[in-house]
Amino acid sequence: MFQVNLKQIFNSEKISFDECELEPCKLVEQIPNIDVNYVFELKVLNEVLLYLFHPFKDCLYIAGPSGCGKTTLILQIAARLNWGVEQITLSNKCESLDLIGHTTLKQGQLIYEYGPLTRAMIYGEILILNEIDLMSPGDLAVLNDVLEGKPLTIVANNGEIIKPHPQFRVVATANTKGFGDMTGFYNGARLLNQAFLDRWRFIEMTYPNSRVELMMLKTAFPNLDTEMANKLIRFANELRKVVELGIDNGVRQISAPFSSRTLLKIASLVSVNTEYTVHKIVNMCYALRLPKIEQEYVMRLCNDVFGHEKAVLKKTQKNDLDENVNVESALSEEDDENKSKSDVKPKTQRRSRKTLKEDKKESNEKNDN
Repeated sequence: MFQVNLKQIFNSEKISFDECELEPCKLVEQIPNIDVNYVFELKVLNEVLLYLFHPFKDCLYIAGPSGCGKTTLILQIAARLNWGVEQITLSNKCESLDLIGHTTLKQGQLIYEYGPLTRAMIYGEILILNEIDLMSPGDLAVLNDVLEGKPLTIVANNGEIIKPHPQFRVVATANTKGFGDMTGFYNGARLLNQAFLDRWRFIEMTYPNSRVELMMLKTAFPNLDTEMANKLIRFANELRKVVELGIDNGVRQISAPFSSRTLLKIASLVSVNTEYTVHKIVNMCYALRLPKIEQEYVMRLCNDVFGHEKAVLKKTQKNDLDENVNVESALSEEDDENKSKSDVKPKTQRRSRKTLKEDKKESNEKNDN
């Protein structure tokens, strides 16, 4: 055992408690890599540390929307504590054997190969069960005794009994709290058994606040302009308000959440010096996955936040061949032509940005007619 100073490790005097004891990890290769650019949110960090060092035979269930950093949070905490991690992403096809282990053929011999649950129990690691609400409640029931700190009996391996290491911890992540999907975003989420859920301590995560997300962007992409970073945060928050409003009203207005993962994806491409505008990057990384009317709304919001996309000269085949074409002259001629057309008779006027609800109502009326 050795002492770890949590305030020093996480570089904050606001950590709930100071020093704790840890046993050195026996499987160094299972310790996650440290991401020096990762930014912790103090409230959630303290709650996770409280569980890790004072579990009292509980397990930890972290619920939150897609891409808010549930798994990454545990990995980065473990990386700084030099705590080994076993993780598995569950699905509706997973069975208890995927967690415990199974018999396999190696070099002509049948041997029993431990699963992530068994390895974590033996070596005192953190077991991360991603998407736990996708697995069958019947198969999860095999965990009930283990979650309470009792030994695991492996019938398939001649009744071998595995006693849990004192540092064995179980952390589950999911987009729901075990009551099924209320948002319509997470197809396949199941209702979990309440006797099973009774063995967990719960933490609810959401997307980081604006200050933390700004730090994330500036730390991950130092070349990203501060003004652009602030506009990206504003754009993300505006979209999230629409998503939350739809969930609260029971009428989904945007068909996909705007996650921190998506925000970082957009920021990564914006920070690179390419010919792509922020409008095209937003369309590529998020808007194109939506139904057309929602895509149009997102792109109008993009115009409001980032300004209208500058006109780009579309080169004809002739221009492509003629290297001596004066681009500035061509743009000037195009502007004069557009101006003369507008002087004659304006065909349409630019409409103000409508709400997504108005757009959908107008679309439905057209379809009825």
